[in-house]
Order: sequence, then structure tokens, then C-alpha cells
Amino acid sequence: MTKMHAFLLMLVLVMATIFTGCAKTTTESLPDLVGSIKVVNIDSDTTITYTFKNQSDKKVTVIGGASYKLLMNDQLVEEGGVPIKDYIELEPGKEYTDTKTFSNLEPGSYSIFVDWDKTIVSAKFDRI
Repeated sequence: MTKMHAFLLMLVLVMATIFTGCAKTTTESLPDLVGSIKVVNIDSDTTITYTFKNQSDKKVTVIGGASYKLLMNDQLVEEGGVPIKDYIELEPGKEYTDTKTFSNLEPGSYSIFVDWDKTIVSAKFDRI
């Protein structure tokens, strides 16, 4: 191999190393919490049971309670919070479950949104 070929090969390898180091890499991480909602209509009450699970491999600390929005036909009916103690620590794989009961909802189509530590879960349900 001539000196010129060796020089060009070395230049190509150096440039490739530099560009590889400059490449932008995006990594999407999963949220630490995943949630679900169960809706049960019994007589005049509608009970929303929401569960949030720590799916990460580290302890998750959540400060404050969940907030909710109840909509009927896409119009806000009620919003509020479900208070809990100052903070909750969830070990990996552990869950937190709580409920909110609405009484005497008018007949119609509803949506419920529950937000806990920036993790939002939702469900649609009907009252007849």
C-alpha cells in the first residue's frame, strides 16, 4: 500500500469516527407509571376505580393526589382532586388504587380523565 493510500484510509477512518460521535441519537423512555380505569354503574352511583402501576425498575415517589375531569357529551361536568397524603412511594411493580364515586349522573355519554403525576388515563361510559 502506498503512503497516499494509507493516508486516505486513515483520513476516512478519522472522519467516520468523528461523524459517528456527532450523530444524534434519540431514545424514547417509557413512563414510570402506567394506569387503568374501571367504571361500574350501580343504581344511581358511578364508581371510577383507577390504578397506577410502577413499571420502572426504580422506586417512584409521587407527591400529591390525582386530579380528574368528568365530561358529558364533551362538556365539562365536574373536575377536582382526590387528595392523598403528602407523597406515595411505589416500589418497582407495585400499584396504587383509589376510587371516586359520582352520584345521580344524568343519562348520557361520559368521559373520565384521571391525571396522577403527569400520567393520564381515561375511559368512556354511558349512563342510561
